[in-house]
Amino acid sequence: MPTRKHEDWKYTPLEGLTHSQFIQQCVTISAAQRDALALQIDAVRLVFVDGRFMPELSDSTQNSGFDVSVRDERQTLAAPVQPEVFLHLTESLAQCVTYIQVRRNQRPTRPLLLMHITQGVDGDELNTAHYRHHLALAEGAEATVIEHYVSLTAAKHFTGARLTMNVADNAQLRHIKLAFEKCVQLSLCA
Repeated sequence: MPTRKHEDWKYTPLEGLTHSQFIQQCVTISAAQRDALALQIDAVRLVFVDGRFMPELSDSTQNSGFDVSVRDERQTLAAPVQPEVFLHLTESLAQCVTYIQVRRNQRPTRPLLLMHITQGVDGDELNTAHYRHHLALAEGAEATVIEHYVSLTAAKHFTGARLTMNVADNAQLRHIKLAFEKCVQLSLCA
C-alpha cells in the first residue's frame, strides 16, 4: 500500500482505508431517490448503485447514438500505462465492464451520463463499490460523456472507478467528471 512517503500519494490520506474492513453492500433505491441526487440535464443516463448496473433506473440507449453493453468480459481491455495497487483493486472488484461505443461519423445529440450512487456504512466497515467502463469513439465520431459520483448517505465508503478511452482519428470527445461525495468518503477514479 502506498503511504505519504510515496510522492504520488503525499497528499492523499489513506489511514481510514487501511484500518477498515471492506464489505460490498448493495442497496435498492427508488427512482425518486435517484432523481433527488441527479444532475438536472438532458442526457442519456446509465445508473450504477454500489458497483452494479441498474437497468431499471437507467434510460434506454436505443437510437441514442451510443451502443452500450454491460458484461463481464475483460480480455480486450488494454493494460494500464502506470499500474498501481488501487487500479488493480478496482479492476479485480468491479462486477462487470460497461462497454460504450460511438460508431464512425456518429454524433449523439445528448451526452451520456454515467451516474454512480454509493451508500456509506457506519462503524469500522467500509462499503466498497467499483466501476469499470471502456469508451470507444470511431473515426469522425463526436460525443460528450459525463461521469457523476454521488453518495446516498453521509457515512463513509470507498469508490474505485476506471474509465479507459479509445478515441480514433478525427473523433472528438468531451469528458466531464463530477464528484459530489462527502469528505469522509474516499473516491479514487482514473
